[in-house]
Amino acid sequence: MNRKIGMGVLWNLANLFFSRGATTVFTLLLARFLAPEAFGLVAMAAVVFELASAFVQSGLGQALIRSKSVSDDDFNTVFLANLGLSVIAYAAVFFSAPYVAHFYDQPKLTILVQVMGLVVFINATKVVQLAVLSRAMNFKAQMKANTTASIASGALAVASAYYGLGVWSLVVMTLSQAFISSVIFWFASSWRPSMVFSSESFIKLFAFGKNLLAEGLLNVAFENSYVLVIGRFFSAEVTGLYFFAKKISNLISHQLSSSVQQATFPALSTLQDNNETLRHKYRQVMQLMMFLIAPVMALLGCLASPLFELLFDEKWQGAVPYVQLLSLVGVLYPLHALNINLLKVKGRSDLVLKIGLIKKIVNLTLLFLAIPYGVLAIAASQVVGSILALIPNTYYSSKLVGYSLVSQLFDAGKPLFAALTASVCAHIFIDTISLPSSLKVIIGGVLALSVFLAISKIIKAEALQLILTS
Repeated sequence: MNRKIGMGVLWNLANLFFSRGATTVFTLLLARFLAPEAFGLVAMAAVVFELASAFVQSGLGQALIRSKSVSDDDFNTVFLANLGLSVIAYAAVFFSAPYVAHFYDQPKLTILVQVMGLVVFINATKVVQLAVLSRAMNFKAQMKANTTASIASGALAVASAYYGLGVWSLVVMTLSQAFISSVIFWFASSWRPSMVFSSESFIKLFAFGKNLLAEGLLNVAFENSYVLVIGRFFSAEVTGLYFFAKKISNLISHQLSSSVQQATFPALSTLQDNNETLRHKYRQVMQLMMFLIAPVMALLGCLASPLFELLFDEKWQGAVPYVQLLSLVGVLYPLHALNINLLKVKGRSDLVLKIGLIKKIVNLTLLFLAIPYGVLAIAASQVVGSILALIPNTYYSSKLVGYSLVSQLFDAGKPLFAALTASVCAHIFIDTISLPSSLKVIIGGVLALSVFLAISKIIKAEALQLILTS
C-alpha cells in the first residue's frame, strides 16, 4: 500500500512538474503577448462552461474510482450518461451566451462562450478512461497524456498570439489541451464502450455521485463568483489581473494538492473501513503536502514583486498584491482539500455537500461585504474565509476517524512555521538590499529554501523525516 501510494504521488508530482509546469510557462509567455483584458474576457466566459463541465462529470467518475468492484455495465453507463449530459449542457451554454455577454456588457463574449463551451463535449469523453487508469493506479499514463497535451496546446496558443489572434489564442489553448489529452487517454486505456446503458448501475453510482454533482456545481459557481462580481462591477482589465493572479496561485496550490489527492484516493479507498490506519495515512499525507506546498506558496508571496518585474512589463504589476493575498489562501488549501478527500473515501458525499454549503454561505457573505472596498478587499476576504472554513472542514473528519482540527493544525504547524519564517527572511532581504530583480529572485529563493530546510531540521518536522527515510 505504501509503495502504491508513493509511486502514485511521484507520478502525479511528475505530472504536475511537466504538464502544469508547461502550462505555467506558456501562460507566462502569453502574458507577454496579450493584455490583461484578454485574460479578463476568458475569465468571464469560463464561468459558464466550467459550470457545464461540472454538470457533465456529475460525480460518476469518482463513484467509479471509489467503488470496491465495478462491472463493464458500470463503465458503459457512466460513459453514455456523460455524453448525454454533455449535449444538454452545451445547449444551455450556447443559448445562454448572449445573456452572459449582456450581463458583463461585453459583446465579444457571445461567440467566445459558444466556442469555448465545446470543451464540455471533449471532457465528457475521457471521464471513464480517467477512472479506468486511476483504478489501475496508472498515473504514469496520465502524466504522459497531460504533459503532451500541455506542451502541444501551449505551443499552439503562443503561435496564435504571436500571429495576432489575441484572446482567441487562449481559446485555442483550452480546446486543444482537452482534445489532445482525451485522444491520448483513449490510446492509454484498453477499455472501449459497448453502448449498453444500465439503469441499475446509474442509480447505484449516482447515489454517491449526486451529492458530488451538487457540490461540484456549487463549487464552480462559488469559485467563479469572484470573477463574476469583479467582471460586473469593475473593468475587464482589473478582472484580467485578478484572474491571472488566481491562475498563478492555483497552478501551485490546487494542482499540487490535486496530484496527491488523485494518487491517494483510489489506494486509501481500500482502507475506508479501517479508521485507525486511514487516520495514520492521512496524517502522513497532510504532513507531506504542507511540507511541499507551504514553502512554495510563502515564497511566491514574498517574491511576487521582483518576479513580476522580471517576467512582465508594467501592465501586469497590478496583479502583485492579488498574488500575495491569494498565496496565503493557497497555503491553507491542502487542509481543506484533504478533509474533503477523506469524506469521499468514507463514502460521505452528503457531508461534502453540507460542508460546501456552509463554507460558501460564509465566503459569499464576506465577498459581498468586501465589494464597496475594491478588488484588494475581495481578495483579502478569501483569506478570512479560508481560515474560518477550517472549522466545518475538520469537524466531520474528527467525528469519522478522530482527526481533529487541533491534530491537523499540529501536523501542519511545523512546515507552516518554517515556511513563514523563511519567507519573512527573504522579504527582509529583498526590501533592504538594492539588486536587480533577477538576483533578488535567485538569492531570495535560495535563502528562503535554506532557512526552511534548516528550521524544519531543527524543529524535527515529521515530513522531512518521512522523506529522508523513504
